[in-house]
Amino acid sequence: MAARNRPRALPKEDGDAHEERDLWTKIVNELKELAKMSKRVNELAAEILDEEQRLAVGDPSWREYERLEKLYEEHINLAEREQETLHSVVEKNDLLIALRTATEGGDRGVDKKRGKRKLDDALTSDSPTRTTKIARGASAAPSADALYINSEVAYRRPKQKGAEDMWIQCVVVNIIGGDGAKRRYEVQDPEPDEAGDHGKTYKASANALIPIPRESAGLPVYPVGKQVLARYPETTTFYRAEVMGTKRDGTCRLKFEGEEEVGKETEVERRLVLDFGNK
Repeated sequence: MAARNRPRALPKEDGDAHEERDLWTKIVNELKELAKMSKRVNELAAEILDEEQRLAVGDPSWREYERLEKLYEEHINLAEREQETLHSVVEKNDLLIALRTATEGGDRGVDKKRGKRKLDDALTSDSPTRTTKIARGASAAPSADALYINSEVAYRRPKQKGAEDMWIQCVVVNIIGGDGAKRRYEVQDPEPDEAGDHGKTYKASANALIPIPRESAGLPVYPVGKQVLARYPETTTFYRAEVMGTKRDGTCRLKFEGEEEVGKETEVERRLVLDFGNK
């Protein structure tokens, strides 16, 4: 069967440069906010220490304990905001790198506007029509403990007529409700839209989500030949691939389905190579 082609990166245009400048501006602004938050976190830590030492002596009143409690709450909330902002900076920086790689040339297969690899749906005339379906039954639904606010996931977007399943990297931003496989989540694409606003949000059940581990260390080694779902390098899109081997550091050697170059193997960080359950 003839391989499907992936379009080459488009030449750099004014729109690309504008998007890159916009991303960089947002990164700089968020870094400034991080500096302010970090300063306040340190101030709060000092205030809390002073207050604890003062309350340890004498007979403090209830109001004094309330003040300490408020300091604790502000410190926790600010630390959480600091972590979320740092995560946002990292995501934007990864996207900026992907955009620069695409516009500076090279057959990276990166969509210039979204940084996601695309597959050409059209097959050559001598090839039979073939659609790869990545199905996940209820038994493959992740446990509720694996999905929490700010956790990274692969999200299966609603299938378009005549198109293949599309899995993109997202972040869980809200838990709507429900139990088990019927629990509903709100996830957000970390990439900004074309206007530079926050990425699109989607509502999804657990069956449409696959948790992405935080780290690669300690994850089991996949056997050679296993079919997996992996994030294509320098994109935020996941595609089906076959495990060809594992390096000593845990990095997976994969052969992506539909790769244009015959026999090409691609190395992907272990945590971004997912077991999608039932096929």
